[in-house]
Amino acid sequence: MKLLIARHGKTNWNTEKRAAGLSDVELNEEGIEQAKILRDKLKDTKIDVIISSPLVRAKKTAEIINENHNLNILIDEGAIERNLGIYEGQPNEQEIFNEIRYYTKNVPVEKGEDCKTYTKKVFNFLDKIINEYKGKVETILIVSHGFFLRSANWYFNGVPTEPEEVIRIKNCQIDEYEV
Repeated sequence: MKLLIARHGKTNWNTEKRAAGLSDVELNEEGIEQAKILRDKLKDTKIDVIISSPLVRAKKTAEIINENHNLNILIDEGAIERNLGIYEGQPNEQEIFNEIRYYTKNVPVEKGEDCKTYTKKVFNFLDKIINEYKGKVETILIVSHGFFLRSANWYFNGVPTEPEEVIRIKNCQIDEYEV
């Protein structure tokens, strides 16, 4: 089984370099265009199931991609973005915001989720999806968020054991994994 995991398109908060987390911000025009490019890239890919985060930016990205597939999009809280607590809406280039991205540092997030807590949720969600669909479908598309893609990468490739380089996840980036 193949898992395709995509990040949503750009929002105004991305442009303003603000942390969105659970804030329900919509795609901007550039984000809609990015989603259309991803839709066209995936048009000849057989997708059996589309799962989306319940946040509007992910749902809209999934809807645009789905224009070529006409599937029922499953909305699942398990694909939601990390709760960034007091950092919601704040500039995401602050040093502390960079610190909360690190798995190895696991900096507490007031009124939110630390990295390891969120990563464990993503791992449990991926376990559930794999157990539910493996052997039944060929390809699943999950449309989610940056922290989700980072955690999914750790699920398939192992969590960092020493201070890691934090790689920025691009809007409409899509990662592929064989299960």
